[in-house]
Amino acid sequence: MNNYTCKLRSVGNPDHAQYAPVSNPKFVESDTLTGIASAAREYISFWNLGGGNWPKTIVKQHGKPVAIISYNGRLWDFRDRSKEIPCAS
Repeated sequence: MNNYTCKLRSVGNPDHAQYAPVSNPKFVESDTLTGIASAAREYISFWNLGGGNWPKTIVKQHGKPVAIISYNGRLWDFRDRSKEIPCAS
């Protein structure tokens, strides 16, 4: 059973005259946080997203929020966003 889930998506960036999402949403599951972070980096690359297109992206473990994925694919503790969660790339 996959421990972690995340919905990857984008938002439009008004600085570039984008007013709607520029990608199709994708639901990902993984047994590891590394797998989730890797899927996020691949998604960003595939859709050629910029930082202004990346919304708050929450990773859940068994339905409970545990991490936030930043645009650079790094993971941050959901409760204390100053704490990075180490993850192999």
